[in-house]
Amino acid sequence: MRVVKLIVVLVISGIWLNGCGNGNGLTIGEPLENEVNEFVWSAMNVFYYWQADVPNLSDSKNDFSLNSFLNSYSTPESLFDDLLYEDDRFSWIVNDYEELEASFQGVSKSFGYDLGLVRISSESDDLMAYIKYVVPGGPAEDAGLKRGDIFTQVNGAQLTVDNYISTLFQSTSYTLTLATIQDNTISQTDQEVSLTAEELSENPILLSEVLEVDGVKVGYLMYNQFINNNAYHEELNNAIGSFNSAGISDIVLDLRYNGGGSLLTSRILASMLYGNASSNDVLGSIIYNNKLAEFNNDLSFLTSVPVFDSGGEQTSSLQMNRLNLNRIFILTSGSSASASEFIIAGLQPYMDVTLIGTTTVGKNVGSVTLYDSDDYLKSGALNPNHKYAIQPIISQLANSVGFTDYIDGFDPDIEVNEVDYLEDLKPLGDPSEPLLAEALGVITGVARIERPRDSGMEVIRIAPKQTETILLDDENVPKFINSLMLD
Repeated sequence: MRVVKLIVVLVISGIWLNGCGNGNGLTIGEPLENEVNEFVWSAMNVFYYWQADVPNLSDSKNDFSLNSFLNSYSTPESLFDDLLYEDDRFSWIVNDYEELEASFQGVSKSFGYDLGLVRISSESDDLMAYIKYVVPGGPAEDAGLKRGDIFTQVNGAQLTVDNYISTLFQSTSYTLTLATIQDNTISQTDQEVSLTAEELSENPILLSEVLEVDGVKVGYLMYNQFINNNAYHEELNNAIGSFNSAGISDIVLDLRYNGGGSLLTSRILASMLYGNASSNDVLGSIIYNNKLAEFNNDLSFLTSVPVFDSGGEQTSSLQMNRLNLNRIFILTSGSSASASEFIIAGLQPYMDVTLIGTTTVGKNVGSVTLYDSDDYLKSGALNPNHKYAIQPIISQLANSVGFTDYIDGFDPDIEVNEVDYLEDLKPLGDPSEPLLAEALGVITGVARIERPRDSGMEVIRIAPKQTETILLDDENVPKFINSLMLD
């Protein structure tokens, strides 16, 4: 591909890894037709967790055959897809890294609600959507929509397993026709609601409350995305401080809609929840591919909340508010993934963790955003010709006892499926809301809900959000620079 080879210098230890670079150099043999394809291959060759298991990412490819291989793909997306390991469900590529970065900070163009989808019957491809929650101040709330509202038609057409992605997730405006459900029978109404997506910044803390039930004070925290943000970290710290001030005896952490996010933020929250840990106690560990194996490292509990400047450098820290509890109740669903699951795995060796809800996604790997720059980081010299970036899996996560085997998800200790309660779905945070009520029943010893009959509705797994991942923060990724060495 180039006479000039890229040598990745890992600054931490001085190890040199041979790679195929993305700096400027002389091209010999077949000319390269797409510079983005070169970036995709070279970044995956160095960082991809399963690099050794993908023949087309082999180091043995020479410059001549590699150019020919890259030119056989008309788009970076098709190349990227063909470079993925067969078991990889979570890596992705984007053509605009600015939109990707905004989504990681909770900012996106959104209708302001989170939806659940269920198949109406096993004999039909027709779907029903229900609103899990609305974002305060978003279009859905402004239109009067609320948790528990349901619909089966969009723009007058029935939702199906074949059209729901294009209809709901590839449009910026549409009209819903609301419906009702009673005795497992869905009835259309004549009420229509028109929505237009807006750019929203969603606070990851949807609810933080102290519930007093049967004389017991319980902290309830609904946390919907692990966002690495100073203000959100401080707000999380204040929420835990409020629980301490109230003298709670138990904590219910609601992660049922949390698809993941920042690994650092998950460490911060875990450290707040298990206050008996010191900085010498290990929450988990991070494992890279064979090329980067020397950088495998343990992730300890934190005793303060780090504060970072705009460049990602830590400048100070906040005193961390920490709970002194021996058990925790975590609410889960098929949308709970990645950093949420790392919290579960990480706390299990230290606390009595009770899971209530349905089985989680099963994602024990981490990813990082790689850019077309001289060091693959945003801080490097970015290629000005495009905005492509990749978000590949580059590591596996384990807890302090080496447990990694949750690829099929964590099964609940107590199974409760909110889909069975759609006829009267209670507000989040309401002590009678089914998942929360089950936790409160265990805490107080008083059963609080009557189990309904199975609705028979099949939950449809919605295409993963971009936040449904563990994002490896800079402190957890080997720092490196690129040096050009003459062949």
